[in-house]
Amino acid sequence: MAELEADNLERATPLRKRAERSAGRALLALVIKPVRAMPLGGARWVGRAFGRVAFRLLGRYRRVALTNLGLVYGAEHDARERFRMAQAVFRHFGEMAVEFVKMPQLKRADVDGMAIVAGEENLIRAFEAGRGVMLMTGHFGNWEFMARWLTTHGYRLNVVARRANDPQAERLLTGTREEGGAQVFNRGNSARAVLQCLKKNEIVGLLPDQNAADVFVPFLGLPTGTVDGPAIIHLKTGAPLLFSWCTRRADGRFEITFEPPVTVAPTGRRDEDIVNVMTLINARLEVQIRRCPTQWLWLHNRWKASPGVFPDGASQAKILHTPGRKLRQGRS
Repeated sequence: MAELEADNLERATPLRKRAERSAGRALLALVIKPVRAMPLGGARWVGRAFGRVAFRLLGRYRRVALTNLGLVYGAEHDARERFRMAQAVFRHFGEMAVEFVKMPQLKRADVDGMAIVAGEENLIRAFEAGRGVMLMTGHFGNWEFMARWLTTHGYRLNVVARRANDPQAERLLTGTREEGGAQVFNRGNSARAVLQCLKKNEIVGLLPDQNAADVFVPFLGLPTGTVDGPAIIHLKTGAPLLFSWCTRRADGRFEITFEPPVTVAPTGRRDEDIVNVMTLINARLEVQIRRCPTQWLWLHNRWKASPGVFPDGASQAKILHTPGRKLRQGRS
């Protein structure tokens, strides 16, 4: 049934996007085996090169990155500097892509040699309440390496991930994460599974920094459409929020930080509580982005559904709140 739905979605996709996905599939098939056969240093060089090429060829994503950087840094940096920042973003994510492909090959000794860890005592303390741990991070640094560090150190990790648009890319992403020791749930139908994992006092990794229209709270100085699921789960379960980051260092290693766990007590005013929790989550991520701006996913259309940021933000927010069945009926 899921494969049939994916086929239907693929047929409904515009020709240009289908062509991009076909090119992406061909590139994946071409590079995965050679990258896995390379030493890590060589693979990273290839990844940075891919990033440079992608910056030149993927005009749509380049424009999104430059637009987003202009929204946030327009008053601080001129166009030339923002262009340089966008190039660095593409290089970073090209490097991260090949690291992700090689991730299951990294044993604990390899991981330990690449990691500088601060605050593991905070991670251990987060388990003390017995309510599970909501590990909060973002598409920042190398969150996949942090996942590998956790699994190689004996922590039971479950992650909620957005389903990829392309079925083959989805199989690669999910398969690589599971091969690395994590259990993967698809965003949108994972609530029951997440609650069960927390009940077993396990880690659930969440990255709530993509375009949404559940609540509108500040982020990087802009009113931003944001998911509300993490706040709802936190307020329902009392599972502590553990803000965690994995930042790339100039020497090729990663700095993994676990901040002290946070619990927000419900006040009984549900909507206000949700806004307060998601505001806190956005603020904590914003601190990291301000510190290392070129390690965040600027090429994602983060403010697409945020009213007041782009002219069509209100209509995009409405679309996100409309059930898929009604949207399909509207197109027919």
